[in-house]
Amino acid sequence: MQVTLMIILWLENGKTMTLGIPDPREGLTEAEVHTAMFELLKREVILSENGMRATSYKKAYLRIVDEQALP
Repeated sequence: MQVTLMIILWLENGKTMTLGIPDPREGLTEAEVHTAMFELLKREVILSENGMRATSYKKAYLRIVDEQALP
């Protein structure tokens, strides 16, 4: 099973970007992610691929992928 933390951020142009972080710590909470992202956004260190600055946090969720072999 593959787990990825997906974080969606608002950009200065009104669009969104998604960050994917593989294998997040078990038990990670939305509040912890929000606090960490708030600090990074405050420092203006996150840019999209085309140079747009991330301005605010939208949401975070876990993407869980389970592979099964064919019979």
